[in-house]
Amino acid sequence: MEEPVDAQKCYLLLGEAPTEAAAEKIAEVFSGCPYVYFLSAFGRMVVGVFYLGDERAWWLKAVAESPEITLGLVRAAVYVTDRPAFPLRMEPRLSSPEGDRAPCGAYCPECPRYRKECKGCPGSPFYSEEG
Repeated sequence: MEEPVDAQKCYLLLGEAPTEAAAEKIAEVFSGCPYVYFLSAFGRMVVGVFYLGDERAWWLKAVAESPEITLGLVRAAVYVTDRPAFPLRMEPRLSSPEGDRAPCGAYCPECPRYRKECKGCPGSPFYSEEG
């Protein structure tokens, strides 16, 4: 019998940065995110594909609602499907934490959602399964 697999959804982020340089920087900063499957800048556009469980969906919803505050985008749209054709799911890309920051540079203990809605970034030393 197969073990149950945590449900994941696939999210598509389409965002517009104020400049091409800003789009490139945003893509570079968030490229190390464990949940990123694809992320790139196309001129001023930032395009990303993320695989997340429901417990992490708040982050992309926050990007859609407040793109300037969260990522520095002028505007953003986030689309979601719970039935991606390929790949069906993606395990987070985990690496050994370097220092006390997440790969994007965030410091989990400073976030008001840490240990509430968020268990911390699995790419940081602050990640906790208990949340």
